[in-house]
This record gives sequence, C-alpha cells and structure tokens, in this order.
Amino acid sequence: MKEFVFLKDYDVDAVLSDDIDVITSIEEERALVSNSSKQNTEVYAPEINFYLKHSKDNILDKAKNVSILYEARAHCFDQARDIDYQKEIGRNVILISDNNKDELIKDLKEAEYKVIHLNHNEVKFLYGEIGDLFVTILRENDEIEVEADFVLVDGIKDYMLRQSGTLDITHFLNDEVIEYLNQRSPIHKYKSAITYDSTICQYHERRTEHCSKCVDVCPTVAILKDDEVKRHLVFSHIDCIECGGCISVCPSGALDYAKMPRNAFYEIAKMYEDKKIVITPRIMDIENCDVELPEGVLPFAIEGEKFLSETHFMTLLQSSGANVIYYSDIMAPGVKESISLVNQIMQAKFGVDGVLVAEDEIELRRALQNSKFIVGLKYEMSEYATPKREIFAKRVAHIVGNDDLGVAKSGDWVRYGKVEIFENNCTLCLSCVGACNVGALVADKTNNSIKFNASICTTCGYCEASCAEKDAIKLTRGEMRLEPTYFEHQELVKDTLFACIECGKEFATSKAVTKIATMMTPFFEGDPHKMKTLYCCADCKAKIMVQKQLEETRKFKEELK
Repeated sequence: MKEFVFLKDYDVDAVLSDDIDVITSIEEERALVSNSSKQNTEVYAPEINFYLKHSKDNILDKAKNVSILYEARAHCFDQARDIDYQKEIGRNVILISDNNKDELIKDLKEAEYKVIHLNHNEVKFLYGEIGDLFVTILRENDEIEVEADFVLVDGIKDYMLRQSGTLDITHFLNDEVIEYLNQRSPIHKYKSAITYDSTICQYHERRTEHCSKCVDVCPTVAILKDDEVKRHLVFSHIDCIECGGCISVCPSGALDYAKMPRNAFYEIAKMYEDKKIVITPRIMDIENCDVELPEGVLPFAIEGEKFLSETHFMTLLQSSGANVIYYSDIMAPGVKESISLVNQIMQAKFGVDGVLVAEDEIELRRALQNSKFIVGLKYEMSEYATPKREIFAKRVAHIVGNDDLGVAKSGDWVRYGKVEIFENNCTLCLSCVGACNVGALVADKTNNSIKFNASICTTCGYCEASCAEKDAIKLTRGEMRLEPTYFEHQELVKDTLFACIECGKEFATSKAVTKIATMMTPFFEGDPHKMKTLYCCADCKAKIMVQKQLEETRKFKEELK
C-alpha cells in the first residue's frame, strides 16, 4: 500500500514533496491518504484540494503545508482507537409513506429487496437496530410486530431517526435509496467512534444520579443508561453516527473520540504552529467551497462535527497563536458552550474572540478577514496522560497569569463552579474526598486539611450527596473565576488530630471525636468505662472494655463468697 497519493486531475501551482506519489489516473493499489475520493484509499482528505485550489501561499509554502495535511491525516489514522465491526444484514424493507411509491417499490424488488408498504397511521412504534428493526403495526383492534432489516420513511418522525437502519427518503432519488441499502447489505461494516474510561465517569456506579449528559445529548440510542442494579452506561456502536456530541459535554473526559483521541489531537495541533486554522468537519462540503484562503491559513480536518470541547479549542489557540475559525453549519450544545467559555476568557485577557464561527461561505470569508495572530497567546505544554479538565485548567491559568480577570460564565452542558465547606459543621470525615474521582477534593495529611481545586471540579455534586453532616458542604455552579487561586488547590477546612487518652496515639480529628462524644454522652453517663472509650483509639477501647468485664467478673465472684 502506498502512503501518500495525490491524484493530479487539475492544474496545481505547487511542487509536492518527494514522499507524495503524484498520479494522473486512478490506480488499483490502495493508498493510506489521498486527495481524491475516486482513488482506492483508507483516508480521503478533501482539505488538500481545498487548500491547493484556494490558498494564496507561495509555491514553497504550499509544498510544506500540503505535507502537513498529509502527515496530520496519517498521524490521526495511526493513533485512532476505533475498532472494526461487521454484521450480516438481510434484504427485508419496510417502506412507510402516505404517498404513491410504486416506482420505488418496483426498483427495490428488481434489486432483490422484499418490501412491505405501510401508511404512517398504521405504524405505532419502531425500535431495534439495522438488521433487527421491529415495527409495531396497528390492525383494527389489534397490534402486530414485524421485523425488518431496513425502514425507509417518507416524512420521518424524530423518534425513528434514533435507530440505525432507518432512512428519511423524502429528498432521495430511487437509485440513491438503493445505493444506501446496497452499501449495508449483505455485510454492514462499522467502527466504534468513542472510548470510555469508567473510573472517572460521573455516572458509573454512583449511588445517586449526578451526570448523564452523554445520554441526554446523543441523537440516537448509541448511549443508554442501565440503572437496574448499578448505574452503568450501555454503548451501541452500530447506532452511533460518529458525531461526537457526547465527548464535548463529558465533564471529566471519560469519553474520548476514538477517531481522533486527545493525544493525537494534541500532536496534530503542534503541526499547526504559527498557522491560522480553519476547522473543517466532514459535514461541510469543502471540496466545492469557493473561498480564498489568505497566506498562512491552513484547514484542520476533523470527522465528527460535535466532539470539540473547550480543551480542544484552547489547545488549538495556544498552538497556533491566532484566532481559530470553526466552519460548520451545525452547532452542538457542547461545542456552543465550549466556544462561549473560551471566548469569554479570550475577551477578558486579549479583548478578542478566540474562536470565530462561520456557518456558510459568506461568514467564512468574513472570519478569514478578521483572523489574526494574538501577542501572548502561544503556549506550549505537554498534555501526555493529563486529564481533560486539567489540560484546560493549565492552559487558562497561563492566560490568567497573575491577573484578576473577573469571571467567565459557564452553561448547563459545560459546567464550572466551586465547592465551599463550612468549618463549624464539618468533621473531616473525608466522605467528600472519597466521592471525588477527579482529584478536585483531596486530603492533605501534612496538616489534616481538605483542599479543593475548582478548575478541575466537574461540579457533579456527588460530594454534597456523600456528606454525612448537615449544611457542611455547598456546591455552586455557573462560573469560572479568572484569578490565580482558582487554578490551585486551596485549603477549605482543617483540624488537629486527637490523641488517645490512654496510649497517646493520634487516631481521628478532634472535631470527629468531639462530635461522637457529644452524641453518645447521654447514653454512657454513669458508666465511667464507656465514657472513657469515647476518647480512646480502637485498640484501647477494646482493652478498656475487657478490663471492665474482668472487674465485673471479679466483683461477681466476691459477692458469691
């Protein structure tokens, strides 16, 4: 297999590097990365033609930049963590339409598909996945369930779109419908688009539900909740449309985009140093985009249009040192709030938006005119094995420096906030620390304190739910404070350790011992031994109670004499 192939079927005013194999006609040998969808290739990179046709860079810079585009795609392919799957799919089709579809039915049958035609008022419900779709059909006073491999709908309803194997054919030609079916039958090949780390998930096996944003934002049934025994997320890769919306709203980074994992994204971002970046998701037809690219502008191709989070955007900004343009006509909730948060931070420090949004070619031209390098923005840091929120926190902390830039408001999908602990009510039992699986709340044994880093807190609220005391801890959501202390672990509460009155060993915080003693004194009054155990370690408690039993036994024997 060839690595880089360029199909030269138009005039190119650039001399490509020697590691790119330039061809003038389609070859059978498969390529890793190619600029043409006609060529047999693993990765089709339309941004290469887009750049070469519209860039104002000189010939030498074009050669260098085209190499970057090839290398970026290859690196992403090598680092991807997606897994290949396949499923046998039959040729049974249910067609739901209130219109005359005789021609389509005829064409489908000629293509050897079996077809059942239903009107919308005959259909009650649809569930399942491609190859195993079930349609509940209304028949007089009865209901019957019919199984199919595909469901084609003229005027599809929202709930139907959640199932793989369903297609809205309203604006499709008959041959396009058949092509869709033929691509998936008899073998449907698909990949996993996300990876999952349950250890930092804010839903996984929590006693109470605090986060299920990925489920709420998923446009299909690719992620579902299973809370019958323990709270688990259930993934159906065959139903995933690879948009990445779940990744952008995942607060802890438990979900990552398998096609471009965070480590791969970071390495590719470094290739774009000192470039003005235009992010081009797969949904945008950049092959036919007629927009001139000024000098120094380079497209940054991504697959899913919804997976970019505040961390991704900040990484690109500080790698390039210039505004980043997000060219997409779809604005997912997580992406929208991430851009808002990043732009508030950029406005507070530099007085400009960091991410410029362009939904069409007119807005793209305007954004390209406004894009510029920003003095003081560039920043290099290692992101290797660093959690999502910690990456963002370190990058924002660099921007903030020693300044107090006020606050940046966060939303419902991308949340920031703070935790307060009220010293008079807290016993330092550390339940809140044990509940935090992202390291925002930690116990410092050097001075018996609880410390908190607001910048890496996901504001899940599990610390509040786990606290055994009343009015001891409070979570407030809604803003990120742009001041140095917000990005460091700050001491919330501390106490001295209580020494056992028998052996002198420190065994608990003074507040905890005092609280327990206060609670138990009414029950132990009149019993000096039990009263004494309230201020003893576990070993000495046992010793004192054994001594009490020996004394009672001795007294009992003396009374018998």
